[in-house]
Parts: sequence; C-alpha cells; structure tokens
Amino acid sequence: MVWDAIILGAGAAGMMAAVEAGRRGRRVLVIDHARAAGEKIRISGGGRCNFTNLSTAPERFLSQNPRFALSALRRFTPADFIARIDAAGIAWHEKTLGQLFCDGP
Repeated sequence: MVWDAIILGAGAAGMMAAVEAGRRGRRVLVIDHARAAGEKIRISGGGRCNFTNLSTAPERFLSQNPRFALSALRRFTPADFIARIDAAGIAWHEKTLGQLFCDGP
C-alpha cells in the first residue's frame, strides 16, 4: 500500500495529525510502540483523561519561538476540541481550574 503520510507516535499529537490528514483525503499510517493508540491520553489526569484546559493561553507556553504557541492556539482552541468531543458523543465535565475530563466509558 502507498501512504500519503506516515505518522510516528499514536499519542495526542500523532492521532490529531492523522485525523486531520484523513479528513483531507490522505491515506495515513500511524505507527507507535505501545499496544494501543492513545495509551498516555487514557491515563492523563490520573486515569481520568484530562483532554483540555479552558485556561489554555499562548502566554502560558515557553518556546524559543513565542509566536508558535500563539499561532497554534489560534488555529485550534479549547472550544474547537470541546466541539469535537461533543460531536463524538463523549460526555465530559469540568474540574478545578478549567480542567476538562471525559466521564468514562
């Protein structure tokens, strides 16, 4: 098979890249060393799947390129992520300090 994109890592960034490439009609292969995709996502937030934070802001990120976080966070906001979670029918709740968690299986 011929792939348009091969993504190394089935963590949050790798899976997001795969979804976006797939939505754009690309044939994607995701390779990861873990037994299942998203292993770290499932255990984030103490096993409760902390998927985003309402307080996410560019000024909270350190980078050699300060515009990187600004550009990335303007293109895909916590509200965008919440819309995808809602569209998938996944229930969630807010904990302290704007932390958002999936309600579980």
